Amino acid sequence: MKVAKFLLIAIAAVSPLLCEAAEIVFCGNTDNQYDLYRADLKTGEIIRLTETAAEELMPAVAPDGKKIAFVSDRAGANSLYMMNLESQTGEADNISAGMGAYANPCFSPDGSKIAVQYAPDPEITWASTSIVILDLTTRAQQTIVDSARLKTSENSGTTTVVDRPAWVSDNLLVYVLAEYADPEVGRLSKSTIYMYDLKKQQHNRVAGGESYYNAAGEPMGFKAVMPSVVSEKDLSRALLFTAVRGATDRSPMKLTLPSGEKGVIELSDPEFFGPMLYVDAHWIYGMMNSEGVTGLAWRAGDGKDARQLLNFAGSIIYPAVIR
Repeated sequence: MKVAKFLLIAIAAVSPLLCEAAEIVFCGNTDNQYDLYRADLKTGEIIRLTETAAEELMPAVAPDGKKIAFVSDRAGANSLYMMNLESQTGEADNISAGMGAYANPCFSPDGSKIAVQYAPDPEITWASTSIVILDLTTRAQQTIVDSARLKTSENSGTTTVVDRPAWVSDNLLVYVLAEYADPEVGRLSKSTIYMYDLKKQQHNRVAGGESYYNAAGEPMGFKAVMPSVVSEKDLSRALLFTAVRGATDRSPMKLTLPSGEKGVIELSDPEFFGPMLYVDAHWIYGMMNSEGVTGLAWRAGDGKDARQLLNFAGSIIYPAVIR
């Protein structure tokens, strides 16, 4: 399916050699419209990848760094698309296998499959959600986690949503199991990260899940959101996530696998929002300023160097590293 012309235009440039680590793709909003962009953090150059009347969201980068999968509503419901990053045509293919709505795709380590959230009813996506695996060769779609069969709260009034899959290895996935007191307004009461073993078909809780307040109003734990996996070549394999306490308190955390040892990542950045990414001794993360505008920041030296910001005339969400 053809999209708008691929725009090879640098729309921002900052001091060179800001980050020796990475290129990224992200969703940028400059005029109440989200499109996809590519940024080189070494130079600050930003290239616009899409320009359509649709919302282009949630990019995921293939392991070879040559393709991205993303979600777009250009065909009505949120469908799954694939784009070649090396192409100059700007074309993207609709690779959806179902008529429902997709969200938050993630490539398998070998690039042959995509794990993604799927909701069969695109009008009420939170009513029933699942994590499915889409085979990119056969386009067969297999459900591996179904929200209708999972519930961790004794409160029957909450709605369970599964989302944000991330591959740990060929046979292991992590995902978020969230419970909403009011899903229509995003009132999150509980959020837990689980690991799913594809071979054993077993679920294990790895982080979060405690309600933040008990009946006496005392703090009880944190909500774990926005998971990402650091590959072995960067760190001994680890899961990064954002721990949310209350309405505004957010901390980046690292969980070492398979030991399960957890710890807060010391960024000393009051504007940290998430997600947290890591590549070549650089922490790359989403931030939110006092006006509620989201952006992208990074720190070299394993977080010890001064914070750098990507200069973009708008808000930034859903960053993903190009390897």
